[in-house]
Amino acid sequence: MAHSSGMIVQTGGSRPHVAYIMNALADTFPNIIWKIGGKVDRTTWGGGFSAHSVGRACDIYLDAGDPVDKRLGDLLLETFATHGYNFKVDHVIWNGQIWSRSDGGPSGYTGSGGAHRDHVHVAFVDDQLDILPFAFPWILEQYVLRRFVVDGAAADRSDGLYGKAFDPKKPNVRLSRKKRHATMLKKMGMTGAK
Repeated sequence: MAHSSGMIVQTGGSRPHVAYIMNALADTFPNIIWKIGGKVDRTTWGGGFSAHSVGRACDIYLDAGDPVDKRLGDLLLETFATHGYNFKVDHVIWNGQIWSRSDGGPSGYTGSGGAHRDHVHVAFVDDQLDILPFAFPWILEQYVLRRFVVDGAAADRSDGLYGKAFDPKKPNVRLSRKKRHATMLKKMGMTGAK
């Protein structure tokens, strides 16, 4: 399902609480996050139960190899861990780190699905997930966005200077920073500028 920004946000089949969080993330970071996955009928890589299969998990696609994406992923991991109990988070995995409600953390992670360097995985407890977390957008603004835009490059990407993080014609395709910069130059009439 396409978000109003054009980003793919796969909310179909996700519990209302999870879909609300997915849409809030897409509203806040359409120029950095390039896709958010939700309910998928599958097991984990190891063959175990997946919270995705019952609509209790989402994957926020970022690239840990990109400094700006990594900064956002780190802040999301920290925010979901800090506010995990308020937002019914069971566990969050990003870039070789995991925080879980049962074990705390973050601590090192090399489990099912690898280190999660291409997405932040957030799974939620099965507890009143039909109730919408109306405070979540405020938490994103207070604890993530304000800290994120301190870095000039992050500010450029969060305010859309370089454009969307995905190809509007093919929203399932991530655009590199170089490609987005070239698009920006073309829009400004500076094609071929060095």
